[in-house]
Amino acid sequence: MSVIFQNPGEQIPDQQVYQQDLALALQAEGLGFDSVWSVEHHFTSYTMCPDVLQFLTYMAGATQSIQLGSMVCVLPWHDPLRVIEQISMLDNLSDGRLILGLGRGTGKVEFDGFRSEMASARLRFKESTEMVLNAIENGYAEYHGEVIEQPRVDIRPRPIKSMRGRAYAAAVSPDSARI
Repeated sequence: MSVIFQNPGEQIPDQQVYQQDLALALQAEGLGFDSVWSVEHHFTSYTMCPDVLQFLTYMAGATQSIQLGSMVCVLPWHDPLRVIEQISMLDNLSDGRLILGLGRGTGKVEFDGFRSEMASARLRFKESTEMVLNAIENGYAEYHGEVIEQPRVDIRPRPIKSMRGRAYAAAVSPDSARI
């Protein structure tokens, strides 16, 4: 099940959209759905979920067994170390139910809003993805790249299990697909 918090035309208050979509998401487990997913978007009523990992953490506390999927966490808009910590905390709280989707982002309005250059997003996404996935596997973050410089720090809470087989990336171009 996908929960996307859309309010096209803004016919109802945003809080009502959230109440309705959360009520639907909370029924998913009891109705036999395997997973609940949400997206990350900013600044418009198209999709009002600026923090997909926060939403999934809420769902982790409200459910017992349903898988929790991000489609996607847009890495170029975030500090990858903070994302690693959020992923590790969510995975610990949910007992390993996270399905991690990562992406580069394509919305100009969002890049502009974050004062971020779209031209450098591919490299930031590549380096952030490497750093995030390595940290979850190793239990520490360290990266020395062209745009990311991260001295070694331990991740706490420690990651509880590998993301292998449950981490994916969204891609809309051949170059991004190769990452």
